[in-house]
Amino acid sequence: MTGRIYIGSSSVVEPGTTPDVSFVQPLVRRRLSPLQKLFYALANKVETEPSSLTVFASRDGEDTLTRRIVDDFQSDGSVSPHRFSASVYNAAPGLWSVSTKNRAPYTAIAAGDDTIECGFLELLSGVTPAMLVYAEETQGGYGAAISVVGEREGAAPVDVGPGDPSREPLGFKELSDFIAGRIQALEGRYLSLRRV
Repeated sequence: MTGRIYIGSSSVVEPGTTPDVSFVQPLVRRRLSPLQKLFYALANKVETEPSSLTVFASRDGEDTLTRRIVDDFQSDGSVSPHRFSASVYNAAPGLWSVSTKNRAPYTAIAAGDDTIECGFLELLSGVTPAMLVYAEETQGGYGAAISVVGEREGAAPVDVGPGDPSREPLGFKELSDFIAGRIQALEGRYLSLRRV
């Protein structure tokens, strides 16, 4: 995959930072899981259009909630319908699409060590505008979001090139450093991104 994309905006939540979801209606906010709150906080800081494709990437997804479901099932054989529906991988982008009235497609990616990179590959599928939200609830929760827009004033041009299969998988530190501008290139196994 080669070409050029334009980054519209981005956001990062560092590990242990409380995500700001004060903009969410209290009735909705109290029902959100920690991972969903993180998703909302990240997505809210990224400038998108109502028709943006949403890509959600998370290696572990709703790990805590899923463990609670398993524990409940093992103890008394019951499963809460609300907990179950909130535990599926696409719950966060699904709830976000309902909240923002976004009828564009959304998808959820879980690819082990390659989750960040596979999220980018999905983001770069050619649909514009699009938004990638990567989030993990471990270590107090952390994540990053980025939007891809068409060529326009204020958008940051980024060249996309092939990756190097011998490289280590991309991690959150590299992603957050790239988004913050501390590094100019993000070099992965399947693709590379370089600020122009």
